[in-house]
Amino acid sequence: GLREAMLETVIPRGAGDRVMVVLGEHAGKVGKILEREPGRSRALVQLQRDAGGQVVPLGYDLICHYVGGLEED
Repeated sequence: GLREAMLETVIPRGAGDRVMVVLGEHAGKVGKILEREPGRSRALVQLQRDAGGQVVPLGYDLICHYVGGLEED
């Protein structure tokens, strides 16, 4: 019974925090925030190894805080 309007994306505040991409071409991938651009509502995210460590700028609406395990765990 949830509507999208009831949800809010949570962007972590700590340096190097992990996020999951929830929309777009990288959806489902996990990465870490390298830099935030609050004025542009986006972050530079380095995707995990399966994406070759690619660094991509992603809007805050495309990412959310990730608390799951790492591949190495």
